[in-house]
Amino acid sequence: MTADQADEVMAGYLLKGGKMLAKSCKVCGYPLFEYKGETQCVICPLAAQIEPLPEPEPPAPTPKPGRSPAPAAPEMQGEAAAEIERTIIHLCERIRGEQRPDECLTLMRAVERGARALARLGQR
Repeated sequence: MTADQADEVMAGYLLKGGKMLAKSCKVCGYPLFEYKGETQCVICPLAAQIEPLPEPEPPAPTPKPGRSPAPAAPEMQGEAAAEIERTIIHLCERIRGEQRPDECLTLMRAVERGARALARLGQR
């Protein structure tokens, strides 16, 4: 789920009368909400529905001798890198405003993971 989608979901709960709390979800880091008498994360259940784990891809065929393997689709790598970069930027913006050291550390670890993923994609 993108940050914009998460913002829309949270705005929808506010419009429905939900109350954003000063506590964050320990899984996704977004604020918890009090809605219909329950404290809940409104992002995690949707993220699980929207972004199922991808099916493992079958192994690439072994190239025939004398031929080089086909390169990975650069447009897919570019899209993945762009999404990771947007996520890193969003996390950094959240770090700037975060007052709790433990939450800052969690967000900084997520930024580090994103940077490692970019490096694996060959992006810097």
